[in-house]
Amino acid sequence: MASFIGTGKTIIRNPSKQREIARMPVLQSCFILTSTSRQLQIMTIEELPLYSARDLSPRYEAFSEEDDEDGNPIFLYSSFGYISDEYVAYFGQSNVRKCYLNQEIIRESLQRLPDEDVYPKAPSNITVVSPPIDENLFLKRPKLHLDFLGTGLLPKLILHEAETMELLLRNPHPNIIRYHGCLIKRGRIVSLVLDRLPITLQHRLEKNAQHFDIENCMRKMKSAICHLHSLGRAHNDLTPMNIMIDERDHPVIIDYGSCQPFGLALITAGTPGWIDEDYTISAQEHDRAAQDIRMDRECNDLSPLEANK
Repeated sequence: MASFIGTGKTIIRNPSKQREIARMPVLQSCFILTSTSRQLQIMTIEELPLYSARDLSPRYEAFSEEDDEDGNPIFLYSSFGYISDEYVAYFGQSNVRKCYLNQEIIRESLQRLPDEDVYPKAPSNITVVSPPIDENLFLKRPKLHLDFLGTGLLPKLILHEAETMELLLRNPHPNIIRYHGCLIKRGRIVSLVLDRLPITLQHRLEKNAQHFDIENCMRKMKSAICHLHSLGRAHNDLTPMNIMIDERDHPVIIDYGSCQPFGLALITAGTPGWIDEDYTISAQEHDRAAQDIRMDRECNDLSPLEANK
């Protein structure tokens, strides 16, 4: 078993199957429908605007569960994704550590993913946001991951989250991220359009906890979670990285990829260190445990007294 660390945090629960990137057919070119000319153009991987590993998102590293003779985890491979301006998705894998990935390795490793493996078809009743997108808004794109390839799970995740956000659009709460709609390309949902907020709760506490009203934060978070539960859904992945802080220092809960109606099976759930035990079914108890136990502890660990040490 491999443990993934890097920019991603998702735990994938029982994917129906997995396909190694090495088994994917080599594609020499990709087809892009430009928004200006609406003409079909061919763009080779060499023509993509890729200059360094910083252009990739996400970037993961996989390690074996066994340690080497010095007690260090054994590196297995790095994997990485790229989504173009026209929302054409690529994925690659290499035996090189992600910090050593260069342009040549990246281009040799990347292969195009079919739209149907990444993006769901847009339902007729979905809220659509048309370009250009205001820079004050955030585009949430699919998080590419090796375990999703060939499973059909990634489009399901995006569609589930879009459906949750549509429900919250009709039933808003001030401490739940504001959703504006979906960006559609080629008849598919390629991004959720959300408010852009400046900082996560974790970074806010690390930066300056002295002037942060933790009690007010916890109270507003509980109000938001109670509202979500009143709609029959659990978040299932509450962490300080999934809570943003707005300009008024108020918490706003984000990331509804694991949010599902009570009792339904989950594709992804939880973040290591923020769950007491593995779970595969959506339930209110997961949110209560994360909030009442772990979130309280996290905030108390970064109290003003601790922050000034």
